[in-house]
Amino acid sequence: MAPRFILPLRHRQRVRELSGAAWPLEACGLLEGICAPAPTVITAVHPFPNVHRDPRRRYTIDPEAWLRLEHAARRRGHTVMGVWHSHPHGDPTPSPTDREQAWPGWSYLIAGVTNTGMRDLRCWRIDERGCHEQTIVTERP
Repeated sequence: MAPRFILPLRHRQRVRELSGAAWPLEACGLLEGICAPAPTVITAVHPFPNVHRDPRRRYTIDPEAWLRLEHAARRRGHTVMGVWHSHPHGDPTPSPTDREQAWPGWSYLIAGVTNTGMRDLRCWRIDERGCHEQTIVTERP
C-alpha cells in the first residue's frame, strides 16, 4: 500500500485555483504539515512567486521566503513537508529536473494543468531508488 498523503479539500481547491491562474507558467509553493511518521498531514498550502528565469518550464522559490516560512512553521509546531508545483503541459509526474532536485523525505505535489485548468493532481516521494507515488486522501475539515 502506498503511503497516504492527507490533503484537506480546501488545500486541494487552493492548488487547483493557483495552478490554473498561473497557466501557462509553473505555479509553485511549499506544503506545511504536522510532523508525524505517517501519514503526511498537510495543514497549509503556501503559494510563492516563481522566480525562475524560465517559469514556463521550471520553478524556483526564493530561498529567503522559504526560510521565513520554515521558521514560522516551526513556531506553530509544524514543518515544511514538501513542495507543490504545476506542470503546464498537463502531466503530473516528476520531470527529470524534479527528480534531480528532490529532497529525500519530502512530498512533491504536482498539478497537471492545461489552458482549461487542473486535469490531475498526484503526489510523489522521490529518492535514490526512484519516484514513489503517495495516495492522496482528500478530507473535509
